[in-house]
Amino acid sequence: MTRIPTLYAFENSLDAMNERRAALARSQMQLSTGKRVNSPSDDPLGAAQAERTRSQLARLDIERRMNDFARTMLGQADNTMAGAADTLQSAREGLIAAGNGTLAPADRMLIAQKLRVTRDELLSIANQRDGAGGYVFGGQGSARAPFDETGAAVWQPNAGEQATGLGASFTTSQDGRAVFVDLNVAGARQSIFETLDSAVALLEDPGATGGALATGLGTAVNGVDAALERLLLVRTRAGEQLRAIESRERLIEAGEIESSGRLSDLVDADYASTIPKYQQNQTALEAAMTTYAQVARLSLFQYL
Repeated sequence: MTRIPTLYAFENSLDAMNERRAALARSQMQLSTGKRVNSPSDDPLGAAQAERTRSQLARLDIERRMNDFARTMLGQADNTMAGAADTLQSAREGLIAAGNGTLAPADRMLIAQKLRVTRDELLSIANQRDGAGGYVFGGQGSARAPFDETGAAVWQPNAGEQATGLGASFTTSQDGRAVFVDLNVAGARQSIFETLDSAVALLEDPGATGGALATGLGTAVNGVDAALERLLLVRTRAGEQLRAIESRERLIEAGEIESSGRLSDLVDADYASTIPKYQQNQTALEAAMTTYAQVARLSLFQYL
């Protein structure tokens, strides 16, 4: 006859009861949190995969915020360049009008005054802030305005651009030097501000001859055209980047949907299976407690 010591049976019953209690606690946790994996011990492999998926989602979120910032900066730059183009077009019309040989010196003086105002307006646009602590045409970044607003409007920051992005890089500042300064005018490099300053000085000179006016104003018109062409190129590039951001956003959204679904599969509880499992664990715990109670009452005196 097989002998099962009372202590052995007692310990087995106690172990079974504790095991069922732990299983029931896990089921209760899953139902209350809605998560199948609440700690790495629940599923070490699943927890590791879930952590990698969360890291991917965090990276996508960072990229989205970077792209949103770039979109804002590019949109503001596009609007600012549109204003600059309108201002340059106004200056061009004034220069064309000033080339009329029938104008009196007083008429040319009036046009010069208007051109001076237009030039200052263009300088204000070139020094436009971007709302993020920098400047739209701030190059590689500067604490000062891109152009000195006194004298000849000298370019101050380092030439170049700032950019942001993870999967793709997008411009967040424009190179004001390339837009307003490095213009080929009559075979020489000069800024649009120098071009307009020269035109204003010529129109304000009462002794300027017809030939000098024709040559000087022609050069100024060419300089404005060069600036307009440069602005068109930069605006086109900004528009292309804005479209690229939209395409990138669609990829990010698809990646977030895929990663979120993967994370849900890894850690979320399946209520259809978790509830029956909870009920089974509850029944098993009650059975284990009953068995434990029966074993606890065992005594040699019951057989005497």
